[in-house]
Amino acid sequence: MKTNRSIGEVLANLEAQAAFHREREAFHAGHEATHREHRTAHAAELKEILRRLEAFRSAAGDAVDFADRQGAASSMQGREEEDVGTPSRPKVHTMLEKVIEEKGADESFGPAGLTAEVNRRFGRRLRRPVKAGQVSTALRRLERKGIVRLVREGKPHWEALYVRQAPEA
Repeated sequence: MKTNRSIGEVLANLEAQAAFHREREAFHAGHEATHREHRTAHAAELKEILRRLEAFRSAAGDAVDFADRQGAASSMQGREEEDVGTPSRPKVHTMLEKVIEEKGADESFGPAGLTAEVNRRFGRRLRRPVKAGQVSTALRRLERKGIVRLVREGKPHWEALYVRQAPEA
């Protein structure tokens, strides 16, 4: 037992310890309040996110069910079975013929419009999008075969226009 200390030293030491622990208690009480506020805010945000997530899952499930209906599947089935080549070697000619079949007899079209339509319709099955130059070349070949007819020759500042050849009666 140490008795060499004075009563003043012991009192000063105990007061210092009391001040330290008061400060730490206040510090942690402040953090406790801050953490409680953060916890409440995160709980409210989590509740909102879970509500929206459930609504999204429900809507996505309904959309999938709607897309899987028999009518939609049967109409898309014919398009999926079209042989347009492999992704690395697409049959641009065949894709163009299928798009042109849907055009009206008097409806004019050019390489730019057909390129966009081919890429939109067959893009998932292509490694790279079809280019307008490829479509232009294929259109010239189709013209030589008599499948399409040239109505306006192309110039550097405008594209050539074609129409579907009317079937001979």
